[in-house]
Amino acid sequence: MKERNPFLRYFRETCVSLKWLLGPFFILLLLVLSMRIIYSRQEVYFYINGLHTGVGDWLFPKITELGSTAACIVLTVILTIYNRRQGLMLGAAYILNSVVSFSLKALVAFPRPRPYFLERALTEKLPDIYYVPGITVLDDFRSFPSGHSVCAFTAATILSYYAKNKYLSLLYFLLAVLVAYSRMYMSHHFLEDVTAGAMLGIVLSVVWLSLIRIVDKRVSRP
Repeated sequence: MKERNPFLRYFRETCVSLKWLLGPFFILLLLVLSMRIIYSRQEVYFYINGLHTGVGDWLFPKITELGSTAACIVLTVILTIYNRRQGLMLGAAYILNSVVSFSLKALVAFPRPRPYFLERALTEKLPDIYYVPGITVLDDFRSFPSGHSVCAFTAATILSYYAKNKYLSLLYFLLAVLVAYSRMYMSHHFLEDVTAGAMLGIVLSVVWLSLIRIVDKRVSRP
């Protein structure tokens, strides 16, 4: 009997293959959504803004680079040398997911924390905001979603899918979470931005992997 919707089957199978990534992610997502229901955007931001330490000010500007364009290129090149197909898959996922991310940024045009609170400070009393020394704080209107989070979770998803040892998914997940947190720590994004970026990175990558499996299946037919 011919399969009516092979995409759904491959999508489910891909999700099962990624259970060590998706499981922790959905637990964290539930916690984040619960916290966001209880606390406002402003309360969450200022709570995180109050968690700065000397170690964090040194570490997170470096961690955040794992979600940068340069890191995407380097990781894609390294993976391509190791396995050409996997490298091309990662590179294509980066490009496709980034197109969606940048399109949403332009469409939503939500302010980053600095201009957002500068405007609110005109009408209400706000706590002082701490900015990491030596870091240029972004102040444009492209906050939602977080592009670094999209890239970090795209890499986590693709690498987890191809990993022979699926427990490595936990490491990839942790690194992606640290990248997302660094964007809030450095006052570049809100919690909503990095959460949406993480979801986009994972969901779009799973869709991409599922579609490629359909293409492979059709190409392999005699």
